Amino acid sequence: MPPAVTDSFDIWAVDSQIGADGSISVDFLLPTGIYINLDVPRDATISHIKQLLWKQAHAYPLFHLLMEIDSYMFSCVNQTAVHEELEDETRRLCDVRPFLPVLKLVTRNCDPGEKLDSKIGVLIGKG
Repeated sequence: MPPAVTDSFDIWAVDSQIGADGSISVDFLLPTGIYINLDVPRDATISHIKQLLWKQAHAYPLFHLLMEIDSYMFSCVNQTAVHEELEDETRRLCDVRPFLPVLKLVTRNCDPGEKLDSKIGVLIGKG
């Protein structure tokens, strides 16, 4: 059997030749319809990427229409073609592995604390 060959154009692979400085060009779509392209570190956490985007977004129009940064989370299409909302902001971008380097900023449905309380309630058997 021939040895496994990795795709040289897979930007998420550890031995990828793309972005020798460790950064990847990612496209961001804000809820206001503004499109921003940023170079972000390949192994940066989602939280860090959101902070970088927020600093850059200050210079764009309609920024004043956005809510607080904690009111938003990213969503993307992953390698298995599933729409994924990135609620856990401690994950790294290279671990999320979006199909294309495109992240959409979406409004959170509820407070993360409320969702955690709901999960704890289910675990202890509370209705």
